[in-house]
Amino acid sequence: MTDKRAQQLIAKAIASSDIDRVKYYHMCWWEGRLRCLHVHHTKDIHPVFFAAPGDTFANALNERQWQLLTDRIVAFAQNRRIGVDGRAQGRNGRMRAARQGLKLTGFDAERLRRLLPGGESTRPSEDAYLERLHRLLETADTVPPEEVPHNVVTMNSQVRLKKARDEIRVALVFPGDEDRDGDFEPMKVSVLTPIGLAILGRRVGDSVEGRVRIQDLLYQPEAAGHFDR
Repeated sequence: MTDKRAQQLIAKAIASSDIDRVKYYHMCWWEGRLRCLHVHHTKDIHPVFFAAPGDTFANALNERQWQLLTDRIVAFAQNRRIGVDGRAQGRNGRMRAARQGLKLTGFDAERLRRLLPGGESTRPSEDAYLERLHRLLETADTVPPEEVPHNVVTMNSQVRLKKARDEIRVALVFPGDEDRDGDFEPMKVSVLTPIGLAILGRRVGDSVEGRVRIQDLLYQPEAAGHFDR
């Protein structure tokens, strides 16, 4: 990877991040690509190249910061055999990216794309979540429903989440199918919510939204042979 390509990836990562100027962010390697994310986006150990207040990223990095980031990312790319497209190369690189990245079934991906602008109409309050969904669909690894691992959260899965000593059961559903009063067990949550987007495509054992852990997958349609749900 060249310095120029590394800087293009840095600029793209910053531009695609919804930055709050008063919070802290870091440039990191997450889910198989370079990202600019809130420093507490996960508790999992992963490569981090630079951290600073959101204001630093929003106002553009200075010359020293650009060079520091460029040098670190180029060295990282050479060590991990990451090509000019910012993705891991070779058999080992592809396997590593597949383990770390999100997985969606082709059936789910097709239905989720219908929620994006130009498809079915949605509520204006969901616009920010639609943008996150769009990025997720662009980066996730799509597989046939029959091949999705049975520990991956797919649409209409039922999941046990744990935060500290508290546990909650949720079902990941499409917009319009969620619970209105929240009194049902498992509680149905729309994919167009922070927790819905956080758990989609994740695996049992992953930590999301800070300290929330996917403790168990109670039901996955594909594992049960229900490939049309």
